[in-house]
Amino acid sequence: MSRERRRFYRIQDNVGVKLQTIDAGIVEQRLESFWNDHHQFSLRNDFNFKIEQHQADLNKIKNSMPELGRYLSMLQEQIDQLTNKLLEVDDDFSDSEKQANLSAQGISFYSDTGADKGSIVELNLRLLPSLQQIVCFARVIDCNEDQHDQGKYRLSLDFEHIHEADQEILVKHVHGDLYHGCA
Repeated sequence: MSRERRRFYRIQDNVGVKLQTIDAGIVEQRLESFWNDHHQFSLRNDFNFKIEQHQADLNKIKNSMPELGRYLSMLQEQIDQLTNKLLEVDDDFSDSEKQANLSAQGISFYSDTGADKGSIVELNLRLLPSLQQIVCFARVIDCNEDQHDQGKYRLSLDFEHIHEADQEILVKHVHGDLYHGCA
């Protein structure tokens, strides 16, 4: 998929959003931790991404050796159940659902808090209805106070630090709506 389609194809969507502004003095430390110590959601997403990449291999095995294919599929299902159970988190997003303009490389939404243009924020997204979660670091591209609703800010963010598997989830989510007629 072209980089341009990732950046410019956008959908209006409801997503769970949790945002934390990162102090400039600790950005490098937080980013190092982000890249070296995968967040639990990123770990699960990476796991599923790797399985998906080898789906063609599994299909070949199923065709040539059905017993082995069934066994590998059963192991995959057990690992899925185990990771889902181990990585279950009771993060409550009920108060954080927002109408957003979402692409595979950025998001824009209204927030009760503003952020300095150019600053880095940690963003935890819950995509609906799949409930998949993504943790990334984004740069504030724009922050404007809403003319009609004092105390609300329109934030525009670019995803600068995102794991490949998480970005693929975003691509599928954004473009999946296209194929389901929800654009």
